[in-house]
Amino acid sequence: MISFRSTGELATAELARQFQHDYSTSSTGIVPPTERRPRYHFVSLWVTLAAGFTYLFLGFQYHAAGYSLVKAVLAGAIGAVAYLVYALPAAYLGSTTGQTHALLTRSIFGKVGSALVTVLLIGVAAGWTAFAFNLLATLYDGLFGWDHVVAISVLLAVVGILNNLVGFTGIAAFARYLVAPVMIVWVLYLVIKGLTDIRSGTLTTHAAGASTLPFLAGVSLAIGSVMWGNEPDTWRYGRPRLFWPVPAFGVALAVGPVLFVAGGWMMAELSQAGPYDFGPAFSYTVGYSLFGALWLGAVVATVLQVAINDGNYYEMINGGQNVVGHLAGWRRWYTCLLMAGLTGLVTWWFPHWGNGFFTVAEWSSIALPCATVVMCVDVFWLPRLTGLRRPVGAIPSWRAAGLGNWPGIVAVLAALLFGAVGLGLLPGQVSPPPLGVVPVEAWLIAGLLYALLAATAARTRSAATLLGFRRPATQTPDPEET
Repeated sequence: MISFRSTGELATAELARQFQHDYSTSSTGIVPPTERRPRYHFVSLWVTLAAGFTYLFLGFQYHAAGYSLVKAVLAGAIGAVAYLVYALPAAYLGSTTGQTHALLTRSIFGKVGSALVTVLLIGVAAGWTAFAFNLLATLYDGLFGWDHVVAISVLLAVVGILNNLVGFTGIAAFARYLVAPVMIVWVLYLVIKGLTDIRSGTLTTHAAGASTLPFLAGVSLAIGSVMWGNEPDTWRYGRPRLFWPVPAFGVALAVGPVLFVAGGWMMAELSQAGPYDFGPAFSYTVGYSLFGALWLGAVVATVLQVAINDGNYYEMINGGQNVVGHLAGWRRWYTCLLMAGLTGLVTWWFPHWGNGFFTVAEWSSIALPCATVVMCVDVFWLPRLTGLRRPVGAIPSWRAAGLGNWPGIVAVLAALLFGAVGLGLLPGQVSPPPLGVVPVEAWLIAGLLYALLAATAARTRSAATLLGFRRPATQTPDPEET
């Protein structure tokens, strides 16, 4: 019979292995079959990632934009489905290769492309971390009137690297097995209580004012909110089956873009707070549905934000390791310190962005996914199109990697340009054109354009050079591999 203590010890050991962050350099970059994790590990991990304040804030913003409750939940649900269509092959890419997103770019995109995608990876993750800790400082201010939001958010962002720096698993275990379930139950109670008030006529399901955010733009915002983009980083520890991640994704998407979006909308409706008053709205909601326990609201918010942002730091650190992890004498904790400093700077600057949440979410919806789609096409579709199969069973050193997969780089840049125009991200744009669900269209442009360009390049004599295949092995040993 398995005791609760032994179960906890197993969970702690599992988390300890997770936060060691091994298999992220040229020499040890592929997760072996013996290190693959069971499905329950991913279910608990992704539910914890979904039980966060990003989705409450998304629902809050939907309310500010004039969405009804039904419209807000529908936008979140459609965004979740769109993300799932992307995420399954992205996760399969990680589980079949066993490599991080950043290391895969070295094989598939070559030196130039890998550098480009690594910059995108670190930039998007730093933006999300800055938003998360700025939001947490705002919640402190709403709960306790602390003020000094910028200073507190910078301090939190720098300290938040500790889990990745020292491998401390306590707060992660606390979040996964206690705080996240408490948060889900609380938000569920909030939504049910709010619906009861709506039924009695105390509340309404319609926000005041006209809608200021087109519905398809709201769907794009949901996609960006749920998007990680570096799914191979997590799922390289999973079973190499296409639909194996469905239970984990399914539960997480039901919690985040659906339940928590509804909860965030309820927070705004109940508090009647303005679009920039999420802190006071949270404080009001604690009194409404958490029995006024401000300390409990603070604990829940802190633990979840720190635990969830382990994922963002993990993304940044793996990107940094792709660039500097091979250097002689380099240690992973050096990369942790570099990323902590960078995140502190981005967090300090975050309040200067007029609509920081929208900017980060919209870039997140296109920046990394477009590159991941190109990699999926390269690994799963390119051999059928051209007969060329890229060797991804080993990680090339920077010296041995090809210069650049030019069709892939062009496809990513073209898709990013389309996405930036469609989402109104270019400097000087007054408003975005009505182009539909822009992130999904950008992914399709990246994948189809790469397939076309790669098929064309494969017919030339210089196909290997154009497609960025690694250099042939030489007799001279590579310094990275000695």
